[in-house]
Amino acid sequence: MSKINPNVLPQRRSNRNPADEYLEGLGSRRSAVTMRSCLNRVARMFGYESFLDCEWGALRRVHCQRVLQRLKNERLAPATLNVYLACLKGVARAAWVADLMPQSAYLKISDMAAVRYERLPVGRALNLRECKRLLNVCDDGTICGIRDKAILALMMGCGLRRTEVVELAYANWNRTEGTLTLIGKGNKERRVYLPDDLQGALADWAARRGDKAGPMFWRLKLGSGNLFEEVGLHPGSVYRLLKERSGLANLGGVTPHDLRRTFATRMLESGCDLFLLQRAMGHASVTTTARYDRRTEKSREKVCRGLRF
Repeated sequence: MSKINPNVLPQRRSNRNPADEYLEGLGSRRSAVTMRSCLNRVARMFGYESFLDCEWGALRRVHCQRVLQRLKNERLAPATLNVYLACLKGVARAAWVADLMPQSAYLKISDMAAVRYERLPVGRALNLRECKRLLNVCDDGTICGIRDKAILALMMGCGLRRTEVVELAYANWNRTEGTLTLIGKGNKERRVYLPDDLQGALADWAARRGDKAGPMFWRLKLGSGNLFEEVGLHPGSVYRLLKERSGLANLGGVTPHDLRRTFATRMLESGCDLFLLQRAMGHASVTTTARYDRRTEKSREKVCRGLRF
């Protein structure tokens, strides 16, 4: 990979690192990992080994434009470009707050517009019959099946991300009210409500799990169908169990995010407006939520399919 220009940003002269301060202020560990990766990649573009070596206070709008153009030339998705832009804006703000960047330079960077784009809907939302098939294949008489059914019920019935599933603690469940309290992306807290039809799945798992403190969902011991360890799952485990269960249900490829789309679709079809759905899904912007709305696409398809010539 060719470097942009090793001398565009001078070597860091201050012991204060605005990038570190920016990452610490994110609150969410997942967000910090993502943004640290972005910063390191940008630093390498400027000829440095690590973001810790850069003088971020010398960052200017023209540098940000060059970075985005470089990434665009590498055919990165518009959404990914916007992640990098948000990262650069965050570091610039931290540098300005630390008096390492002039206000005029910071304002020019913060004023940069996000990359606008529109894409056809991707992924799928399961219909009601497919949802039932997916849940029913978990009824195999094993603890693994009970656990997997509870996990899938939360993902399709509450719109949980797989990382939210594995980070969910037993203490976050209010059995009396039928609610869960989550800390989602961006360190945002939200409360979700379990559908009446799915509360039994979580109660069945809780009866086998017990009421010990710790992760809501435990990992099964290797080679054991019914014994589990008091250790939380990895996000990759959720992907694998869904792949296995959807295969048994003959549903083809179903991803964890498809279950989140399923939740959004069921909510919208039930008359929920986008702003309520935004809060239920933990989105920072209703624009993100609107991408889950497949009703317009389905209506258009219905009209087009019905055309007669």
